[in-house]
Amino acid sequence: MDRIKKRWINQRFPEFSLTDEEGNTSSNSSLIGKWSVIFFYPKDNSTGCTIQASTFAKYHDAFVALNCQVIGISSGGQQSHKEFQCDHQLPYSLLSDKKATLHRTMELGKTLGWIPKRVTFVVDEMGFIRYIFNSQFAVKKHVSRVLAFLKTASNNSQIE
Repeated sequence: MDRIKKRWINQRFPEFSLTDEEGNTSSNSSLIGKWSVIFFYPKDNSTGCTIQASTFAKYHDAFVALNCQVIGISSGGQQSHKEFQCDHQLPYSLLSDKKATLHRTMELGKTLGWIPKRVTFVVDEMGFIRYIFNSQFAVKKHVSRVLAFLKTASNNSQIE
């Protein structure tokens, strides 16, 4: 088990307060009452991040059908997120972790010492992390692995 999974699985998602592409503030209270998929990605409009974000957009209806919201987080600012969201028709919020505070709190680390790690978390309706997928380069697998987990959880009546 990698160190991120070892540290965070079955733990409450850490406290945060971040703004989205419209300047609205999101915090832990926005995670309560429905499942959430929170994916950390390195940079708006980079090749891998665009593929990842677009794949989450392509399957957005499947997440909604499972009563699950999708949230992207990177260090990009409000304007960058707004343009990225508009350019790629992303139907979910992008939160700005401008100073990488949440990224550091979660000890996600960096690839090659400078690229912020790409990690996706599934958080249950009570705010606990139930699944983590950690891969810098398997950008499409973030969606397929998370959907597979959510469908299994749904079949086991963990998701209503």
